[in-house]
Amino acid sequence: MSATSTQLVVSGKGISKAYHTGRIETRVLEDISLQVARGEFVYLVGPSGSGKTTLLSILGCVLSPDTGSLELAGQDVTRLSDQQRTRFRCHNIGFVFQRFHLFGGLTAWENVAVAFRLLGVSGRKAKLESLELLERVGLANRTNHKISQLSIGQRQRVALARALAGNPPLILADEPTASLDAESGLQAVQLLRRLCHEIGTTVVVVTHDDRIKHLADRVLSLSEGRIVGEMSRDARTLLQEADPNPEPGLLASCGV
Repeated sequence: MSATSTQLVVSGKGISKAYHTGRIETRVLEDISLQVARGEFVYLVGPSGSGKTTLLSILGCVLSPDTGSLELAGQDVTRLSDQQRTRFRCHNIGFVFQRFHLFGGLTAWENVAVAFRLLGVSGRKAKLESLELLERVGLANRTNHKISQLSIGQRQRVALARALAGNPPLILADEPTASLDAESGLQAVQLLRRLCHEIGTTVVVVTHDDRIKHLADRVLSLSEGRIVGEMSRDARTLLQEADPNPEPGLLASCGV
């Protein structure tokens, strides 16, 4: 899907970010520009320290860039106050965390209902909406189970359901397969991709997991705070068909 041919959900230009420790400045992002269209499933990949997590935090309105502009769902978020940014994040961005960040003392549906309550939906409506989402992620028979009674894979599905609460235009996932075995990780990302394509939600995923790269519509490669490569789903398929057994590192060098 071309980011220029349909509605943009993410449009960033010239994004830079540095951290300061005393007089020491560490440049983390340098002049990042990117566009992500409605319904795209995009990965950010690169070595540790390349700036992936910082970029994801900026896209999630958790951090602000030092320079550059960022529009999310048509809103220039760089012009918002901290309070406005928090409200925007609550209503427009869903998060899937590496360690899930679920409430252990609550049931599966209560964990999802927390997100609805933050959106101003409560009571019976919040419960019904939560139950519907859990059914969509395949947990209709686990809605009343406490988180401690669920497997790791099932907890990830609760986290996915929570991220989808309110049909946000953007979902950000930080290493969503890191706590899962190979099969559960693949199933979780396949499920996220399918659900988000069904409702037109844009997804940006930070990952080191080569096992799920084939599911991305586009892969953006970061190195030393810059986007150094981009590969579409079609281009990856062509490369792999041309050489089913490429030399080690060849596809990685192309951003695959």
